[in-house]
Amino acid sequence: MGKTFNLFKGELKKIFLGPGIFFMTAFLILLLTIAPKLFTPAEKVDLSSSISISTRNVESAYSSFLEYKADYSTKLNEIQSEIQELIENKSNFKESLVELSNNIHLLRMKLDQQILVGTEEDLSDCLTELIITTEQFNSLYNSYMTEYLLPVILVDEELDHNIRIETSQLLKLLNQTGDKSARDFYVKLNDSLENYKSAYNIKNYTNKIKNLDYNDEKLKELLKKYYNPKEEYKNELLTSITEIANQASIDTEYNISKTNINNIKNLAFNYLSVDDSSFYSLQNGLYLEVATNKSDAEMSSYLGFEEFNAYKYKENLNRYSYLLENNLSNTNFANMFSFNSISGSQENAFDYMYFTLEIASFFIIAFTVILGAGMIAKEYSEGTIKLLAIRPYKRNKIIMAKILATMFLAFIFVLVCTIVSLITGCILYGISFPTMIVTFNASITFTLPIWVIFLIYLACLMIKIWIFALLAISISTIFKSYIAAVCISSGIYILNIILTFVSKGANWLKYNIFANLDLFKYFGGSFTTSYTANQNLTNLFLSPVFADTSIWVTIITIGVLAIILNLILFNIFKHRDIN
Repeated sequence: MGKTFNLFKGELKKIFLGPGIFFMTAFLILLLTIAPKLFTPAEKVDLSSSISISTRNVESAYSSFLEYKADYSTKLNEIQSEIQELIENKSNFKESLVELSNNIHLLRMKLDQQILVGTEEDLSDCLTELIITTEQFNSLYNSYMTEYLLPVILVDEELDHNIRIETSQLLKLLNQTGDKSARDFYVKLNDSLENYKSAYNIKNYTNKIKNLDYNDEKLKELLKKYYNPKEEYKNELLTSITEIANQASIDTEYNISKTNINNIKNLAFNYLSVDDSSFYSLQNGLYLEVATNKSDAEMSSYLGFEEFNAYKYKENLNRYSYLLENNLSNTNFANMFSFNSISGSQENAFDYMYFTLEIASFFIIAFTVILGAGMIAKEYSEGTIKLLAIRPYKRNKIIMAKILATMFLAFIFVLVCTIVSLITGCILYGISFPTMIVTFNASITFTLPIWVIFLIYLACLMIKIWIFALLAISISTIFKSYIAAVCISSGIYILNIILTFVSKGANWLKYNIFANLDLFKYFGGSFTTSYTANQNLTNLFLSPVFADTSIWVTIITIGVLAIILNLILFNIFKHRDIN
């Protein structure tokens, strides 16, 4: 241990004699100077920011509450009706479409016979019936596409096959029809057939979904669990609100008392938060059920208006379920840290610290990568490896000392940035210690003090830096050329940043190992995408979460990568010729 420590001190001395650390210090000083200008987060989006209950007196606050209560009731009824219609009409729509498709098939066969042996009148009747049937099919299909907020297409293989066969055969029959009276139907029938084809094209446009087959029982469970729950709790709140309003109507002083106004506001928020959590639990549960066994890409193409991410809906469902089950509101808690929005009702030093460290970590990791890449390769390039080898130290201790020196400097830079940003944040924004709501791995929701969450963030950041340091030092052991080691190490880091920025969370990015090094994103808050003046910075530092991954995948990735890099690092350096 003493020998390792002596080597560690020697490595630090060499680093401080080089110019790199001074350039890094200058970059961080510049960053910490301009960070307050860059920090322009959006406001926290929750119940309190979307609802403004009048505060002039109890009467006006009560009137505002009644308006919002009606709006939330309407919103809840809409989502309840949507789920109920999906349950009730699922089989009916499907059967109707299949029945109309089969009728078209029979009429097409009948038309085929009429062309060969039928009279002019029979042919005319058959064409008329065919036009009506195809228009009915088109009308029904399009109504199903447009009537629902979530227009689930329930088209099975049988109907899919019929659409393709019948469209082809009917158009072929039109070309064969030579009867003069039949030509009068040509334009109208052709229009109907074009509509018939368009239904099939719409289906293809919505990502060729054959059958989004959700479970009716699960949807019924959603309604039972989340639609107008907590009725007894809501009635108690409503009774208290009404009593305050009634008392205010006969007592002028009571009506303008700040205490009474605040009481009715708090009760109103508690009441509305139940409906708010109910709505989002229902909505997220509905999306998840419909998306069962479908990929994010399929659902994104199907919806057409947003990027679907199942992890996001799982996270939100768990969050709002927790609030609902415990009679809580978002207003009572700070949100998880987010690069582009504040966690609480106003800016806090912790928000500023998180923002500053996210940017500073870019430079700290870059410095760590360049420093690590030169740890061993530079010894070879400058010829000092022989001097190091003749000293009475095992090579494993030499490697360990270099890793510790690299990580120590990274830790010092992180610590300094934390302290400076804390002081700056306290001066500019003040500091408070709210409780944060955390949704861990989209499966468990709980609350923790904000300072505990920030310590968790720092630990996750150091793990990320450690992996990049191992990577750089490993590359340094492979290449004897200092320039080659630095170029390759920094190139990998920069390429990873470019891919993350350009892809904007595309699903293929999950195959990039370095996109799976951020553990903190699994504590919630990864989907806060409010627009800010620094949207490009947001896209650069917003770490994506993929639907088919979890924190355990990331932990395994980090563990396996660390083992592989350590094996490369210690084995290659141990057996490499120093000449």
